[in-house]
Amino acid sequence: MPATSTTETWDAAWTLTMRAHRKQLTDNIFDEYPTLAYMRKSGKVQLENGGKEIKEDLLYGTNNAEWFDGYDTLNTDAVDGITAAFYPRRYIATPITISMTEETENKKSEGAEKLLTAKTEQSMSTARDTINAAIFSAQTGKSMLGFQDIIADTPTSGTVGGINRATDSWWRNQTQSIGDFDASSTPSYTGLKALGTLYNNCSEGNTQPDGVILSLTTFGQYEDILEGTGYARIEQRDGKGIGTQKSGNNLMFRNSEVWYDRDIASSRLYCLNSKFLKLSIERSLNFAKTPFKEPSNQLAKVAFIVVGIQLVTNNARRLGVGTSVS
Repeated sequence: MPATSTTETWDAAWTLTMRAHRKQLTDNIFDEYPTLAYMRKSGKVQLENGGKEIKEDLLYGTNNAEWFDGYDTLNTDAVDGITAAFYPRRYIATPITISMTEETENKKSEGAEKLLTAKTEQSMSTARDTINAAIFSAQTGKSMLGFQDIIADTPTSGTVGGINRATDSWWRNQTQSIGDFDASSTPSYTGLKALGTLYNNCSEGNTQPDGVILSLTTFGQYEDILEGTGYARIEQRDGKGIGTQKSGNNLMFRNSEVWYDRDIASSRLYCLNSKFLKLSIERSLNFAKTPFKEPSNQLAKVAFIVVGIQLVTNNARRLGVGTSVS
Protein backbone atom coordinates (compact mmCIF):
# COMPACT_ATOMS: atom_id res chain seq x y z
CA MET A 1 0.00 0.00 0.00
CA PRO A 2 2.90 2.47 -0.33
CA ALA A 3 1.27 4.27 -3.26
CA THR A 4 -1.90 4.98 -1.30
CA SER A 5 0.08 6.17 1.71
CA THR A 6 2.22 8.48 -0.41
CA THR A 7 -0.82 9.87 -2.19
CA GLU A 8 -2.48 10.71 1.12
CA THR A 9 0.67 12.48 2.25
CA TRP A 10 0.83 14.63 -0.85
CA ASP A 11 -2.89 15.43 -0.68
CA ALA A 12 -2.39 16.55 2.92
CA ALA A 13 0.56 18.70 1.89
CA TRP A 14 -1.51 20.23 -0.87
CA THR A 15 -4.27 21.10 1.62
CA LEU A 16 -1.74 22.84 3.86
CA THR A 17 -0.35 24.69 0.87
CA MET A 18 -3.80 25.95 -0.14
CA ARG A 19 -4.53 27.09 3.42
CA ALA A 20 -1.31 29.05 3.55
CA HIS A 21 -1.67 30.55 0.06
CA ARG A 22 -5.42 30.53 -0.50
CA LYS A 23 -5.77 34.27 -1.10
CA GLN A 24 -2.86 34.27 -3.49
CA LEU A 25 -3.91 31.20 -5.43
CA THR A 26 -7.68 31.37 -5.47
CA ASP A 27 -9.19 34.70 -4.45
CA ASN A 28 -7.00 36.77 -6.73
CA ILE A 29 -6.74 34.31 -9.56
CA PHE A 30 -8.18 36.73 -12.14
CA ASP A 31 -6.40 39.94 -11.17
CA GLU A 32 -3.45 39.80 -13.56
CA TYR A 33 -5.72 39.72 -16.61
CA PRO A 34 -7.72 42.94 -17.08
CA THR A 35 -10.62 41.34 -18.94
CA LEU A 36 -11.03 38.60 -16.34
CA ALA A 37 -10.60 41.22 -13.61
CA TYR A 38 -13.38 43.27 -15.24
CA MET A 39 -15.71 40.26 -15.17
CA ARG A 40 -14.83 39.51 -11.57
CA LYS A 41 -15.09 43.11 -10.36
CA SER A 42 -18.48 43.59 -11.99
CA GLY A 43 -19.79 40.49 -10.24
CA LYS A 44 -20.15 38.59 -13.51
CA VAL A 45 -18.05 35.60 -12.53
CA GLN A 46 -20.99 33.64 -11.21
CA LEU A 47 -20.97 30.28 -9.47
CA GLU A 48 -23.71 27.87 -10.56
CA ASN A 49 -24.82 24.59 -9.00
CA GLY A 50 -24.90 21.59 -11.31
CA GLY A 51 -26.90 21.02 -14.45
CA LYS A 52 -25.80 19.88 -17.87
CA GLU A 53 -26.61 23.27 -19.41
CA ILE A 54 -26.84 26.89 -18.34
CA LYS A 55 -30.27 28.40 -18.98
CA GLU A 56 -30.83 32.11 -19.61
CA ASP A 57 -34.46 33.25 -19.81
CA LEU A 58 -35.02 35.91 -22.49
CA LEU A 59 -37.74 38.46 -23.24
CA TYR A 60 -37.61 39.49 -26.88
CA GLY A 61 -41.10 40.71 -27.79
CA THR A 62 -43.83 43.01 -26.46
CA ASN A 63 -47.49 42.30 -25.77
CA ASN A 64 -50.48 44.15 -27.29
CA ALA A 65 -51.65 47.39 -25.66
CA GLU A 66 -54.76 49.29 -26.83
CA TRP A 67 -56.47 52.54 -26.06
CA PHE A 68 -60.18 51.99 -25.40
CA ASP A 69 -63.37 53.64 -24.33
CA GLY A 70 -66.74 52.38 -23.17
CA TYR A 71 -67.61 48.90 -24.43
CA ASP A 72 -64.85 48.57 -27.04
CA THR A 73 -63.79 44.99 -27.78
CA LEU A 74 -60.21 44.39 -26.73
CA ASN A 75 -57.63 42.09 -28.30
CA THR A 76 -56.89 39.08 -26.09
CA ASP A 77 -54.62 37.17 -28.47
CA ALA A 78 -51.63 35.55 -26.80
CA VAL A 79 -48.30 36.95 -27.96
CA ASP A 80 -45.08 34.97 -28.10
CA GLY A 81 -42.02 36.85 -26.89
CA ILE A 82 -40.42 34.75 -24.18
CA THR A 83 -37.79 32.10 -24.78
CA ALA A 84 -34.54 30.83 -23.31
CA ALA A 85 -30.94 30.36 -24.41
CA PHE A 86 -29.08 27.20 -23.38
CA TYR A 87 -25.31 26.98 -23.05
CA PRO A 88 -23.47 23.67 -22.54
CA ARG A 89 -20.92 23.51 -19.77
CA ARG A 90 -17.27 23.26 -20.77
CA TYR A 91 -14.44 21.80 -18.73
CA ILE A 92 -10.71 22.42 -18.60
CA ALA A 93 -8.16 20.35 -16.68
CA THR A 94 -4.54 21.25 -15.93
CA PRO A 95 -2.22 18.62 -14.38
CA ILE A 96 -0.05 18.93 -11.29
CA THR A 97 2.62 16.28 -11.80
CA ILE A 98 5.26 15.19 -9.29
CA SER A 99 7.90 12.65 -10.24
CA MET A 100 9.54 10.13 -7.89
CA THR A 101 12.80 12.08 -8.00
CA GLU A 102 11.05 15.32 -7.03
CA GLU A 103 9.26 13.46 -4.25
CA THR A 104 12.57 12.08 -2.92
CA GLU A 105 14.17 15.51 -2.99
CA ASN A 106 11.26 17.12 -1.11
CA LYS A 107 10.53 14.63 1.66
CA LYS A 108 10.51 17.28 4.38
CA SER A 109 7.11 18.89 4.88
CA GLU A 110 8.35 22.40 4.15
CA GLY A 111 9.96 21.16 0.93
CA ALA A 112 6.75 19.45 -0.13
CA GLU A 113 4.73 22.59 0.49
CA LYS A 114 7.17 24.75 -1.50
CA LEU A 115 7.12 22.28 -4.38
CA LEU A 116 3.33 22.10 -4.38
CA THR A 117 3.04 25.89 -4.17
CA ALA A 118 5.17 26.29 -7.28
CA LYS A 119 3.41 23.45 -9.13
CA THR A 120 -0.02 24.78 -8.17
CA GLU A 121 0.77 28.35 -9.22
CA GLN A 122 2.08 26.99 -12.51
CA SER A 123 -1.11 25.02 -13.16
CA MET A 124 -3.39 27.85 -12.02
CA SER A 125 -1.59 30.27 -14.33
CA THR A 126 -1.86 27.82 -17.21
CA ALA A 127 -5.61 27.40 -16.68
CA ARG A 128 -6.07 31.16 -16.40
CA ASP A 129 -4.01 31.81 -19.55
CA THR A 130 -6.04 29.24 -21.47
CA ILE A 131 -9.37 30.71 -20.31
CA ASN A 132 -8.32 34.28 -21.12
CA ALA A 133 -7.18 33.25 -24.61
CA ALA A 134 -10.45 31.35 -25.15
CA ILE A 135 -12.48 34.47 -24.29
CA PHE A 136 -11.03 36.25 -27.32
CA SER A 137 -11.25 33.22 -29.62
CA ALA A 138 -13.96 31.28 -31.41
CA GLN A 139 -15.22 28.02 -29.93
CA THR A 140 -13.52 24.89 -31.28
CA GLY A 141 -13.72 21.26 -30.19
CA LYS A 142 -14.66 21.12 -26.51
CA SER A 143 -13.60 24.66 -25.61
CA MET A 144 -15.86 27.36 -24.16
CA LEU A 145 -17.53 30.06 -26.23
CA GLY A 146 -15.54 33.21 -26.94
CA PHE A 147 -16.17 36.79 -28.00
CA GLN A 148 -15.88 35.75 -31.65
CA ASP A 149 -18.98 33.57 -31.09
CA ILE A 150 -21.07 35.81 -28.83
CA ILE A 151 -19.92 39.16 -30.28
CA ALA A 152 -19.42 38.04 -33.86
CA ASP A 153 -17.90 40.08 -36.70
CA THR A 154 -20.85 38.95 -38.86
CA PRO A 155 -23.78 38.37 -36.50
CA THR A 156 -26.33 37.58 -39.21
CA SER A 157 -25.57 33.85 -39.18
CA GLY A 158 -24.76 31.10 -36.71
CA THR A 159 -26.47 29.74 -33.63
CA VAL A 160 -25.59 30.89 -30.09
CA GLY A 161 -27.31 29.46 -27.05
CA GLY A 162 -29.56 27.45 -29.37
CA ILE A 163 -30.97 30.61 -31.02
CA ASN A 164 -30.41 31.18 -34.73
CA ARG A 165 -29.20 34.71 -35.48
CA ALA A 166 -30.08 34.34 -39.18
CA THR A 167 -33.81 34.31 -38.36
CA ASP A 168 -33.86 36.08 -34.97
CA SER A 169 -32.44 39.56 -35.55
CA TRP A 170 -33.00 40.57 -31.90
CA TRP A 171 -30.22 38.12 -30.94
CA ARG A 172 -27.54 39.88 -33.02
CA ASN A 173 -24.72 41.90 -31.47
CA GLN A 174 -23.65 45.30 -32.79
CA THR A 175 -20.77 45.60 -35.25
CA GLN A 176 -18.92 48.61 -36.66
CA SER A 177 -15.99 49.02 -39.05
CA ILE A 178 -13.37 51.18 -37.30
CA GLY A 179 -10.63 51.80 -39.88
CA ASP A 180 -7.46 53.78 -39.17
CA PHE A 181 -7.92 54.46 -35.46
CA ASP A 182 -5.70 57.52 -35.08
CA ALA A 183 -6.30 59.05 -38.53
CA SER A 184 -7.30 62.71 -38.24
CA SER A 185 -10.94 63.38 -39.15
CA THR A 186 -11.57 67.01 -38.25
CA PRO A 187 -12.42 67.89 -35.59
CA SER A 188 -11.86 64.40 -34.17
CA TYR A 189 -10.31 61.08 -35.21
CA THR A 190 -11.62 58.25 -37.38
CA GLY A 191 -11.32 55.68 -34.61
CA LEU A 192 -13.05 57.80 -31.96
CA LYS A 193 -15.95 58.62 -34.29
CA ALA A 194 -16.46 54.95 -35.19
CA LEU A 195 -16.09 53.87 -31.55
CA GLY A 196 -18.67 56.50 -30.61
CA THR A 197 -21.10 55.06 -33.14
CA LEU A 198 -20.56 51.53 -31.80
CA TYR A 199 -20.96 52.80 -28.22
CA ASN A 200 -24.27 54.47 -29.06
CA ASN A 201 -25.57 51.38 -30.87
CA CYS A 202 -24.77 49.28 -27.80
CA SER A 203 -26.62 51.75 -25.56
CA GLU A 204 -30.29 51.95 -24.74
CA GLY A 205 -31.49 54.79 -22.53
CA ASN A 206 -29.48 54.75 -19.32
CA THR A 207 -28.01 51.36 -20.17
CA GLN A 208 -24.59 52.06 -21.61
CA PRO A 209 -21.42 50.01 -22.11
CA ASP A 210 -19.01 49.91 -19.18
CA GLY A 211 -15.97 48.32 -20.84
CA VAL A 212 -13.96 48.90 -24.02
CA ILE A 213 -11.13 46.48 -24.84
CA LEU A 214 -8.39 47.44 -27.29
CA SER A 215 -5.25 45.75 -28.53
CA LEU A 216 -1.99 47.06 -27.10
CA THR A 217 -1.25 48.88 -30.37
CA THR A 218 -4.67 50.56 -30.51
CA PHE A 219 -4.48 51.43 -26.81
CA GLY A 220 -1.18 53.18 -27.51
CA GLN A 221 -2.82 55.12 -30.34
CA TYR A 222 -5.63 56.14 -27.97
CA GLU A 223 -3.08 57.41 -25.46
CA ASP A 224 -1.31 59.37 -28.20
CA ILE A 225 -4.60 60.98 -29.26
CA LEU A 226 -5.31 62.08 -25.70
CA GLU A 227 -1.82 63.27 -24.90
CA GLY A 228 -1.27 64.94 -28.25
CA THR A 229 -4.53 66.86 -28.57
CA GLY A 230 -5.53 67.42 -24.96
CA TYR A 231 -9.10 66.08 -24.96
CA ALA A 232 -8.38 65.38 -21.32
CA ARG A 233 -4.93 64.62 -19.97
CA ILE A 234 -4.57 61.02 -18.87
CA GLU A 235 -3.19 62.01 -15.47
CA GLN A 236 -6.68 63.18 -14.47
CA ARG A 237 -8.33 60.73 -12.06
CA ASP A 238 -11.90 59.81 -11.23
CA GLY A 239 -13.25 62.03 -14.00
CA LYS A 240 -15.94 61.61 -16.58
CA GLY A 241 -15.92 61.86 -20.34
CA ILE A 242 -13.49 60.98 -23.09
CA GLY A 243 -10.01 60.21 -21.87
CA THR A 244 -10.33 60.93 -18.17
CA GLN A 245 -8.84 58.28 -15.95
CA LYS A 246 -10.57 56.04 -13.45
CA SER A 247 -9.05 54.53 -10.33
CA GLY A 248 -7.07 51.47 -11.28
CA ASN A 249 -5.23 53.33 -14.06
CA ASN A 250 -7.74 52.48 -16.78
CA LEU A 251 -8.59 55.23 -19.22
CA MET A 252 -12.21 56.13 -19.94
CA PHE A 253 -14.35 56.54 -23.04
CA ARG A 254 -17.56 58.27 -21.96
CA ASN A 255 -18.82 55.97 -19.16
CA SER A 256 -16.69 52.96 -20.12
CA GLU A 257 -13.34 51.92 -18.78
CA VAL A 258 -10.78 51.34 -21.55
CA TRP A 259 -7.99 48.79 -21.28
CA TYR A 260 -5.88 46.57 -23.52
CA ASP A 261 -5.56 42.82 -23.48
CA ARG A 262 -2.70 40.99 -25.17
CA ASP A 263 -4.99 38.16 -26.30
CA ILE A 264 -7.24 40.34 -28.46
CA ALA A 265 -6.68 40.33 -32.22
CA SER A 266 -5.05 43.54 -33.47
CA SER A 267 -7.87 44.13 -35.96
CA ARG A 268 -10.66 44.15 -33.33
CA LEU A 269 -11.95 46.06 -30.34
CA TYR A 270 -14.90 45.20 -28.11
CA CYS A 271 -17.60 47.27 -26.43
CA LEU A 272 -19.07 45.43 -23.43
CA ASN A 273 -21.86 45.78 -20.91
CA SER A 274 -21.30 43.65 -17.82
CA LYS A 275 -25.06 43.47 -17.15
CA PHE A 276 -25.46 41.17 -20.13
CA LEU A 277 -22.24 39.14 -20.09
CA LYS A 278 -20.93 36.67 -17.53
CA LEU A 279 -18.55 33.81 -16.90
CA SER A 280 -20.56 30.95 -15.45
CA ILE A 281 -18.46 28.63 -13.30
CA GLU A 282 -19.64 25.32 -11.85
CA ARG A 283 -19.37 25.81 -8.08
CA SER A 284 -17.94 22.33 -7.39
CA LEU A 285 -15.34 22.78 -10.15
CA ASN A 286 -14.15 26.29 -9.33
CA PHE A 287 -10.42 25.59 -9.79
CA ALA A 288 -10.97 22.36 -7.86
CA LYS A 289 -8.18 19.80 -7.35
CA THR A 290 -8.55 16.07 -7.79
CA PRO A 291 -6.68 13.59 -5.53
CA PHE A 292 -3.20 12.51 -6.57
CA LYS A 293 -3.04 9.24 -8.51
CA GLU A 294 -0.17 7.09 -9.77
CA PRO A 295 -0.16 6.07 -13.45
CA SER A 296 0.54 2.38 -13.94
CA ASN A 297 3.48 3.00 -16.26
CA GLN A 298 5.21 6.01 -14.66
CA LEU A 299 7.07 6.70 -11.44
CA ALA A 300 5.10 9.86 -10.82
CA LYS A 301 1.90 11.19 -9.27
CA VAL A 302 -0.63 13.44 -10.93
CA ALA A 303 -3.61 15.54 -9.82
CA PHE A 304 -5.64 18.02 -11.84
CA ILE A 305 -6.90 21.56 -11.40
CA VAL A 306 -10.39 21.42 -12.97
CA VAL A 307 -12.68 24.29 -13.98
CA GLY A 308 -16.23 24.01 -15.32
CA ILE A 309 -16.83 27.27 -17.19
CA GLN A 310 -18.79 28.94 -19.98
CA LEU A 311 -19.10 32.46 -21.39
CA VAL A 312 -22.77 33.49 -21.46
CA THR A 313 -24.85 36.43 -22.70
CA ASN A 314 -28.53 37.19 -22.19
CA ASN A 315 -28.72 40.28 -24.44
CA ALA A 316 -26.36 40.26 -27.42
CA ARG A 317 -27.72 43.56 -28.76
CA ARG A 318 -25.98 45.45 -25.95
CA LEU A 319 -22.56 44.06 -26.89
CA GLY A 320 -20.47 45.22 -29.85
CA VAL A 321 -17.33 44.53 -31.86
CA GLY A 322 -15.24 46.95 -33.86
CA THR A 323 -13.67 45.37 -36.95
CA SER A 324 -10.95 46.33 -39.44
CA VAL A 325 -9.04 48.28 -36.80
CA SER A 326 -5.73 49.56 -38.08
